[in-house]
Amino acid sequence: MYSPFHYQISEYDCVPTAITNAISFLFHRKEIPPMVIRHIYLYCLDTVGHDSRFGLGGTSKYAVRLVGNWLNAYRRKSFSVATQFLEKERVTMVPGAQIESCLSGGGVVLCNILLTPRDEHYLMVTAMDDEWIYCFDSYRRQSIRGMKGMVRLIDGGDGRSPNLKIRRDWVEQDQLKRFCLGPMQMRESLLIWRTS
Repeated sequence: MYSPFHYQISEYDCVPTAITNAISFLFHRKEIPPMVIRHIYLYCLDTVGHDSRFGLGGTSKYAVRLVGNWLNAYRRKSFSVATQFLEKERVTMVPGAQIESCLSGGGVVLCNILLTPRDEHYLMVTAMDDEWIYCFDSYRRQSIRGMKGMVRLIDGGDGRSPNLKIRRDWVEQDQLKRFCLGPMQMRESLLIWRTS
C-alpha cells in the first residue's frame, strides 16, 4: 500500500516533507526502512537563525545534497534509489533537460522555488506536459492570489496526486517572482529515481 502525501507541520519543514513525500511516491509503505525517515530528518532543518536557533531558515542546499548522497549509498533488498543534485543553469524545465528526463523515467523532482524575493520553498514535481508542471505542494493553501492563471490549485483528492500546477514558461523565469525558479545562481533541485 502506498501512503498519502503529507503536509508541513511548521513554516520551515518543506524540505524534509518533500523528501519523505518523494520516497512515499516511489515506494510502498512496507518497503521504506525506518532508517531512511530517520536520516532525512537528522540532516534537514540545519540552518541557524537569530539567537542561535536551529531550523529557522529551513534546510540548506548542503543538507539537501547530503541527504541525496546518503540515499544514494543506502541500499536494501526492497529499497534502493539514485539521486542527483542539480544547481544553477542545470535546473531548467526546457524539453530534453535532466528534470524532464527524470520525470519521464518514473522519477520525482524536488524543486526549490521562490515564494517571495527572499523566501524559498521546495515542491515535489511529479509530472509535466507542454504547458504545465504538476506538483505536490506540502504547504497547505486555500487559495493563491495575484498569479493571473500562472499558478493554480488543483484537487489532489486521493492524497497522492498533484495539488498545484504552474505554467512551465512562468516557473522557468530567472527573476525574483513568486513560483519561479529564480536567478540561475539560486537554483537547486534534487532528482530521485527508484532503482530496486
